[in-house]
Amino acid sequence: MNGRDGQNDGESKECANEDARSTLAAIVGSLEEVPQFADALDLQIRTLEEFYRLARTIGGNDCRLGPLSGDLLGLERNFFSMLFLAVTRALVTDSTYLPLYAMVNQGMRAWVTACDNLLDDEYKEIFPFELEGQGSRMRSVLTLLLADRVISEYTAREYGDCDLIASVGRISLAALMPSAIQECGEESRPVPVLSPDQLLKTVHQHKTADLFTAPLALPSDLESVESSRLQAAKRAVSSFGLACQILDDLRDMPADIVEGRHNYLVSTIVAEQGDGWLAGLRAEPVAGWESWERFPEKVADARQVANGLFTQAFKDFTAIGLDLNKQVENGIMELMYLLLQVPPERAGC
Repeated sequence: MNGRDGQNDGESKECANEDARSTLAAIVGSLEEVPQFADALDLQIRTLEEFYRLARTIGGNDCRLGPLSGDLLGLERNFFSMLFLAVTRALVTDSTYLPLYAMVNQGMRAWVTACDNLLDDEYKEIFPFELEGQGSRMRSVLTLLLADRVISEYTAREYGDCDLIASVGRISLAALMPSAIQECGEESRPVPVLSPDQLLKTVHQHKTADLFTAPLALPSDLESVESSRLQAAKRAVSSFGLACQILDDLRDMPADIVEGRHNYLVSTIVAEQGDGWLAGLRAEPVAGWESWERFPEKVADARQVANGLFTQAFKDFTAIGLDLNKQVENGIMELMYLLLQVPPERAGC
């Protein structure tokens, strides 16, 4: 590629990025106009403000926190929390425990991120620690410790119920265990390549779908919720989580192959072609290709499976009273593709 082609390629990518930002802004604006989402986002923002205020107080001078990221309170950074709170509110209306559910969800978000950091040897920031040195593992450990103390202190201060404090700790841990156990099994790599159906029903169900149902564990224990509505809510967030995991797998396919992790797209191809082609790809650079460029037809099929799961989730959302029109549903699906960095259509079309 000559210099001019390189310049044009850079300009086209910048245009694509600008188009994506414009699309993202439009989708975010439309979602903020949905009353149930607007209420849930307002609760999430208030929860974040209190979460970080308490973290600063608890950490004090011994565990100082720097300034927060400017985009911390935006919908795109809080979509999943907003969705979980909208679903929870549809089930329990104006329960006095809603702020607690929001705070515990924020704590679980911090715990999961910190654990992912440690397992994947990366660092996605939750707390802006002002620490000497560049070590990320200890920052993740401190994230786990500080988030746990924030949830405990918040529950004690706001509700003053020792039994409730114990229940919050016990139930939140139990809710995260299916995903934790699955992650334990994936530490020894390369993992065996499962059939697509088996992968979704076992690995991804526990790793991601059960993680998406975790925010409903506490309200289902503390509130009187009609069983059929609770099951519909769990099905909805579970299907939504599986859809997101498939999109994650499309984006992460090159890295998953090299690292020997479970991947839906790998499973679909191995089911048809066997696993002989994996050895060659494992020897290639991780950043050298994208799944939608190398396997466009298989990626298109996987997108259809993900879209079907999103559609099923929307049906169950309607069943619990979170009734979204088609425009909003399409906007949410497009937002997921943008946030998870997967093109919604086949490359080149």
